[in-house]
Amino acid sequence: MVRSIVIPHDPARSPRLRHLATASEFQDAVDGWLEPIEMPALGVTVYVNEAARREHHPINCRAMAIWWLYTADPTEYPIFLGDVVLTGTSGDEETGDLPERIVQDIFEQREFVVQVQPYGAGPWRDTFARFANVFDAGTWCMLLSYSLRPGALLRLRSRMPAPDSFDESFRGSDAPW
Repeated sequence: MVRSIVIPHDPARSPRLRHLATASEFQDAVDGWLEPIEMPALGVTVYVNEAARREHHPINCRAMAIWWLYTADPTEYPIFLGDVVLTGTSGDEETGDLPERIVQDIFEQREFVVQVQPYGAGPWRDTFARFANVFDAGTWCMLLSYSLRPGALLRLRSRMPAPDSFDESFRGSDAPW
């Protein structure tokens, strides 16, 4: 059994952590024959349906956002179609060496902050862009990286969510001001 993450293409369906034991279980998860795509920067393999292009499956923006965040060269990424499975590339039968960082980013409650480094020099600065899940944050970064002028670098940092500084009684009023 290999610990894997199934990322559905439909944003209404949540990703799930599954233990897959056989090739047929992987095929069921992607709804077809397997095509492996390596993410060597993390030691992860992404399994997709090899017929997804031919059968015009819907795009999987969440899987593409994960690819953008965790690869060494985020400007070169495949277009993922349909449901995908992420699994580690080692021979460890129990965990498959699926990096804990990915598991935590996808399944733990965190706040994701987009940071920018102007012209690739100087300190990283937090932006006002904050997201409750890694998929929205990664998609936003992926799209923003194409609209920024050359030289600016983006990265994503996760942190435990800050508790609301105001309780419900202040919502919709100017009382704290």
